[in-house]
Amino acid sequence: MKRLLIYLKSLIIISCGGENTITNEVLNSYELIKVDAFEIENFTMVHLVDFSNEEGIFLGFSEVQNEVLEISPEGEILKRVNRTGDGPNNYGTWNPIGLSFGPDGKRVFQFPFRLITYSTDYEIVDDFRVPSPLPIRTYRPIGKTAYFKENGNTRYLVGPSAFLSAHHLIFTEEGRDTLQNFTLLKTESGETKTVLPYEEDSYYKKTDQIYYNLMAKSYFIEGNELFLVHNLDDAIHVYDLKDDFKLLRKIPIYHSQFEKASPLPIGIAPDDPRVKNLANLPGRNRQLLNLGDNTWILTYYKGVSQAVFEARNSEEKPFSILDQEDKLSLVVFENGKQLEGELALPDGTILFALPDKKILIKEKSNEEVEEEVTRYSIYQLVKN
Repeated sequence: MKRLLIYLKSLIIISCGGENTITNEVLNSYELIKVDAFEIENFTMVHLVDFSNEEGIFLGFSEVQNEVLEISPEGEILKRVNRTGDGPNNYGTWNPIGLSFGPDGKRVFQFPFRLITYSTDYEIVDDFRVPSPLPIRTYRPIGKTAYFKENGNTRYLVGPSAFLSAHHLIFTEEGRDTLQNFTLLKTESGETKTVLPYEEDSYYKKTDQIYYNLMAKSYFIEGNELFLVHNLDDAIHVYDLKDDFKLLRKIPIYHSQFEKASPLPIGIAPDDPRVKNLANLPGRNRQLLNLGDNTWILTYYKGVSQAVFEARNSEEKPFSILDQEDKLSLVVFENGKQLEGELALPDGTILFALPDKKILIKEKSNEEVEEEVTRYSIYQLVKN
């Protein structure tokens, strides 16, 4: 089996696409307001990855130092733990690709071939093997591991394509045709199996080629349902976690603009210009976040034409999707339907949802001055 080693320097977490069925309520009755800000003092940059409502703390990871941090809402580092290397309760030399709070106060560390849970004292509670064809080396965690309960037992949704574009897993036509969304880990037995095949009417099934860099997804679990969107889907898909991931319904999405993508042959060289174009030009959905109270937000990239890309790309400042502020947008869903209109994204990078319809934003760092603080803002979705 072919194995890839991917060193990730950046990641855009992605979501889904749409139709034009929307509610009559106009989105201009909503706005995103900055309600709080804090900074974390540390020698290296701190990446916040999750928040525990029960404990009232953030979970973070420090670059270079490879330390897990527990941080107060005010930005104070409350606990600093290093579990790299050999020895009891250590996880080795590979950084986790996923880091999050889990059930029963556990801290969940996902690696390319393992899932480890730690106690609040960072002693190993569980250590499971996870099959994967894709070793991934990252300098920090790039997502958090979703889980749910079934008959009192915990189920984790794992695997490299939980965080990355699934094109990394496709080496042959058979691999494309049999691709599924997740590996399901059953904690009572350690058993794993792949689950949730791609829908037959999806973009990915309508071609014998693949969409490089456009096969990622964003998702959340609410109750007994999994809400999932892919980069190029035209709806949010809702699955029943209690009935073998049965598709329950589709929720249409409308984009004001969405540049189309064209697939490429399997096995094309990574440095082919067409692969670069797929990474930058087409529209794509990025993040689907559950704000609670039957309210969700979906961020998406509208895409650019070849001419616009060339005009905005230079050696001094290479093109980056995150810099295209006029091409990034946010839509709101209430009670299972999209509201009319769109909102501009706040400055910085949206990370994850917080209680009370709030979102955490990582502010842009000062590229000209080396700082020993990482700044964060909190925005709230409010009605006018």
